Amino acid sequence: MVKLGVLGSGSRGNAFVISSAEGAIIVDVGFSRKETRCRMEQLHLRPERLDAALLTHEHEDHSKGCRVFCDELGIPLCTAPETANYLRRKGKLPERVIEFEPGGMFSVGGFDVFPFAVQHDAVNPVGFVIRHGECRIGVATDLGNVNALALRYLADCDALILESNYDEQMLRNSDRQLYLKRRILGRHGHLDNRAALAVLDQLLTRRTRLLLLAHLSGECNSPELVERLFVDRLREMGRTDVEFGIIRQDVPLGVYELGSDGGVERSCAC
Repeated sequence: MVKLGVLGSGSRGNAFVISSAEGAIIVDVGFSRKETRCRMEQLHLRPERLDAALLTHEHEDHSKGCRVFCDELGIPLCTAPETANYLRRKGKLPERVIEFEPGGMFSVGGFDVFPFAVQHDAVNPVGFVIRHGECRIGVATDLGNVNALALRYLADCDALILESNYDEQMLRNSDRQLYLKRRILGRHGHLDNRAALAVLDQLLTRRTRLLLLAHLSGECNSPELVERLFVDRLREMGRTDVEFGIIRQDVPLGVYELGSDGGVERSCAC
């Protein structure tokens, strides 16, 4: 059995814990050390079980707690070399580091990790496919475009965490400055609701049993809109068998247990 603990996602912090009987890892530590621990405790997840932290990219909402959290637990931060160099220059790199090359594979905590390059305005941003036995979990929280490479990695996962950042009309009508709108709308910005919807046919296969939407904008999106759009699309696809959830910023979503029998069970935060 593999467990996926969803601590939160958004512009003020992102973190996910993936665990099995053999070990545990955390993907991004975008909250402070104190907040990360607090959210793990809410989900009855033990920080001392963690074997490593994985980092998608250097932006503060993904890396804020990395140095202090990793050093306190004595665990390594797994990151791309360019990202490690950036954090080192900023004094934000933990003592222990494992560098990986996107497109390769490494193993940590009983998991095989496949990092792949994504299009985002960061030093060397990546998504991950994390495998334990036959179970595959895909994570892509920040990307301006789901290109052929991302499609190849993210398709056919048991569980998929995918960005659905903004509604285009809400963004265009917002008070945000023009340069910021252009950044978000660009191919190296963020993924909007319609773009995320458009790739579901190619990403979800018969093995997919969990779809979680991440990094929703608090200003240019709404959970109600996203839920309506994606529930309707899953129904159109005949995929009412897929467990669906929207990851919030302020509270943990819960822990999902991915059983070897293909089932999904969720326990909520207390």
